[in-house]
Amino acid sequence: MSELADITRRLARLEAVHEIENLMGRYAFYHSAYRDDLIPPLFADREDLVVEMPFGTFTGPDAARRAWAPPPMKAASRDLAGEYVEHLLTTPVVEVAQDGRTASAAWISPGAEAHHLGWVEGNPLRALWYWGRYSADFVREDDAWRLWHFRLSATFITDYSASFTDAAAQLIPPLPPYDENGPDAPPRGQVPYSPVWDPRELPLAPEPYDTFPAPPE
Repeated sequence: MSELADITRRLARLEAVHEIENLMGRYAFYHSAYRDDLIPPLFADREDLVVEMPFGTFTGPDAARRAWAPPPMKAASRDLAGEYVEHLLTTPVVEVAQDGRTASAAWISPGAEAHHLGWVEGNPLRALWYWGRYSADFVREDDAWRLWHFRLSATFITDYSASFTDAAAQLIPPLPPYDENGPDAPPRGQVPYSPVWDPRELPLAPEPYDTFPAPPE
């Protein structure tokens, strides 16, 4: 490889890191503004799309649309007064493959939320701490980076005034049904906090790599 070609390749990979961080930043802003309708276009148009959430795993080309479709407790007609979602993206590690076709990244994400708990009598508005981790694979598609494999692992969800070491204070929302509009499988890749957990089970940030194990077509 010539020196010019090497510089060009390295510059493209540096630009990819910036584009991927912007992509995830937009996701966070859309989610905070309850504009979940803007999230699916951030994903690639692929049959092997995967979205892993604390409430279930979605697969297939419509995985993102189904993952962010409003369930009954998030119906568009419901009262959003006082609702709040904020998930920070800290400690970014973005590794772009040497071939420039894919990338893998991870973020630790402290967050806070406030929701009307529609499954609790009286529909109370509750303030919550919601800490977790994002990990994702990205693919270059139509001259733009898109999400390909997405995972949000919830470390703990608890009342703002309670210790997250108190298992009784953990908030466990009801899981949606597994049907044509819901998840295809139970949640996976989750490492929830417990007073007896081993922190060495937490996933590590991605390492540099040459090409994805199963390169995209």
